[in-house]
Amino acid sequence: MDRQLVYKSAHNVTVRQKVGKAQNLYLGDQQIRGLGALAPFVQTSTVQRPVMLSTMNICSSVPEGDITNITCAGLSLFTSNQSACLEAFAPASFGQRQRVIGLSLTNNQTVVIQGNLTAGGDVGMAVAVDPIEQSEVKQPADQALAYNYVFGLGTVLVPAIVGVVPGQAQLQAVATRDCTLGEIILASHTAAILTAGSDIMISSILVSGLEQLCGATATQQIPLAAFQNTASDANSGLRLSYPIQSNAVVTITLLNFNAAACQVAGAIFCEPWK
Repeated sequence: MDRQLVYKSAHNVTVRQKVGKAQNLYLGDQQIRGLGALAPFVQTSTVQRPVMLSTMNICSSVPEGDITNITCAGLSLFTSNQSACLEAFAPASFGQRQRVIGLSLTNNQTVVIQGNLTAGGDVGMAVAVDPIEQSEVKQPADQALAYNYVFGLGTVLVPAIVGVVPGQAQLQAVATRDCTLGEIILASHTAAILTAGSDIMISSILVSGLEQLCGATATQQIPLAAFQNTASDANSGLRLSYPIQSNAVVTITLLNFNAAACQVAGAIFCEPWK
């Protein structure tokens, strides 16, 4: 389901609403420069007019990093106990419509992003906005589903191959509230293996103990490249569309056929329905 269409409809957003309106483009903060490797950063932006938050862009000088939390008006948009890969929010990521937040905020409410860059560098944020009337701004309880934004999968180091036996590791995250899992994005945080789609494989995706890959158990290996943020569009099969309850566990098994260990991270955007 398209987050952009659902939440624009919920806030009665039309193309004409931007006509002649001031402060109708991006919401952002000052760029943070010269971060050290894995040094935490915080970006805070304050809304100056009633808006609906649209596509979230997190722009960095290097693509690899982790987003540990995003809050709007003090409430978290994360639905799991793990971080999300920064690559899921990159401007070039195919999932533009799935990055739409869909929450309405009013004057002086804030959007806060916390995270780190794997190798350090510069980072900035840009949240697209749609101007709305004050009467269209909803209370948190009335837009609770929009707070189900992203399910972080965390980060894991997958060991190198030994002989003919591939290294193996798992991304595992626990749901902190009921939500519906949507599009999944995985990323390599090891520069030397960023494009080695033939070396990092996904052999299993379990949601509440149920396999989501369609092939015979223990025989399939899906290349990591098929899950990267530039892989395809929303109709490529990356959408899980799977409802889960609080404390449900998502486990992704990774295989490494490369001679070097590889760090892998991931995220799943949530569908805007129960």
